[in-house]
Amino acid sequence: MRIISLTILLITCTLFSFGQGAMPSWVQCPPAKTTSYYYRVSQGTGLTEEAATKKAFAMAIFESAFAIGIPVDIQKMEQMEGDSLLVEASRYVKIPINKVCQYTRELTTRRGYKVYILCQVANDVHQRPKFKSFNCITNKEEE
Repeated sequence: MRIISLTILLITCTLFSFGQGAMPSWVQCPPAKTTSYYYRVSQGTGLTEEAATKKAFAMAIFESAFAIGIPVDIQKMEQMEGDSLLVEASRYVKIPINKVCQYTRELTTRRGYKVYILCQVANDVHQRPKFKSFNCITNKEEE
């Protein structure tokens, strides 16, 4: 009887952990690059969902700026409010970036949250593209 109880408990815990692992398809496979912008998936962790979201957006900016050779202060980026369409990465460069999707999961091994965000980032920082709306469930752009 004890073995059956332990087996049921083990199966329940396993099923629960598999349920936690189901992530949206855009996290593992972001959409393809377009002529005017590309998609970037970034992540951040924090004690609160808001802190994790800010860190994830700051990482998206940091990674996008780093890709074009612009150093940025990650702490300064984390202090930004909102999901701006034009982020000042340096005194001379503003990166057009648009947050389109967010997926949050609660950390089970320690306190806090992990947030994944999908952003549209301009290919050319000197031209502001017309970002299309994106359906996070179907993983497709909408007209």
